Amino acid sequence: MNTMLTKSVVGLACAILPWLALAADTGNQVRVEAPRASVAPPAVNNVCGFRGDGSGVFSKTRPPTLWGSEGNKNILWKTEVGRSQSSPVIGGNRVFVSAETDLLLCLDRATGKVAWKKDNGFESLPAEMKAVEKRPPSDSGCGYSAATPITDGQRVWASFGTGIVVCYDLDGKRQWVRYFDQTQVTQYGRSVSPLMAGGKLLVTVGFLMALDPATGKTIWECPEAVPSYGTPVAVRIAGVEVIITPKGDVIRVADGKVLGAGLAETPYSSPVVAQGVLYFGMPVQALRLPDKAEATSRLATIWEASDPGGDSFASPVVYDGIFYMVGNDGVLWAFEAATGKMWYRQELVNPGGGSGGPAGNFYPSLVVAGGNLLVANDAGQTIVVATGRVFKEVARNTLEEGSGASPVAVGAELFVRGGNLLYCLTSK
Repeated sequence: MNTMLTKSVVGLACAILPWLALAADTGNQVRVEAPRASVAPPAVNNVCGFRGDGSGVFSKTRPPTLWGSEGNKNILWKTEVGRSQSSPVIGGNRVFVSAETDLLLCLDRATGKVAWKKDNGFESLPAEMKAVEKRPPSDSGCGYSAATPITDGQRVWASFGTGIVVCYDLDGKRQWVRYFDQTQVTQYGRSVSPLMAGGKLLVTVGFLMALDPATGKTIWECPEAVPSYGTPVAVRIAGVEVIITPKGDVIRVADGKVLGAGLAETPYSSPVVAQGVLYFGMPVQALRLPDKAEATSRLATIWEASDPGGDSFASPVVYDGIFYMVGNDGVLWAFEAATGKMWYRQELVNPGGGSGGPAGNFYPSLVVAGGNLLVANDAGQTIVVATGRVFKEVARNTLEEGSGASPVAVGAELFVRGGNLLYCLTSK
């Protein structure tokens, strides 16, 4: 999930960093100037982690728009894997998924059969580590497996809320394991997913660290980059790879140097980058990334939307020039990505409950697959919305149980968690 799976709390206020004189107020946003396409996301080299490559956009996919438990509509297989808020990841013909409390599973993508299941609790640690079990507090909604694993198709890495980080090969043989006894700085548990950038595995336990993916050896530590609940995003600025956290910390991947700190303050969701612009979901901001990866105390504000109100746990998505976000109150927003013009504000009323309400929390991050926007909640409901400037509901689907995990699309398949089950849905 990674967008924070917790009880709603009062949204954190943040000071918007001024840079240029603001232009005329347009009501819903303040437009400053149009963005420049100067920064490109890094190549992912078939690495699949949280939200695929981190963007939430699964291009060249054609998953079904209709599915359901009743009659097993468009369900290729469903497998009991255990509960968790983490998303599945796909590596070739294998599917990897974490589950409570310390499990990592590998499934055959074609059949859903469990190839192997590994327990990564304290009792699994090598004796020479001499680690005493010390579980930090975790909200029941978050658990200890909320971080999504990551795979390059040859190995898979997983990070657990206990501070344990592991690496396995495709046959389930453990390559290495680390235990980081660091202070938990988030109230409801740990949910930051690992990511890969610059040939380094970036993990966050008490703070951001870079590990050697092959050995688990620490390359650098960045104690200044403390986590919230969302996962950082990796991006290249003038050929230099950097990590940007939900708190707006900018860290150079090569050596862990902090280039910028506190440029934003997003409590729960992950930022996204598109066309050289950095977007935060709540408070809603669009900031211009610099042309050079240099130390900075602020970024230029392109636009910012007036506070939509309430909390937003789902990470936003940018697709075809439109910025989408959903609040936990069940309101879906669409803004022009370049200017902040609001295209629509749509209440997504859930069956059996109000907008959000008792029917479910909008914890899963937004995903674009097959050209459609998927908006899901943890009650098993997924609303398929046509992308574009005008709201159009394509379909509404319900599984018996839900999850805070985000859906993942590959080809004609869509992988969705529901309760103890992992579903593989197909349009074939």
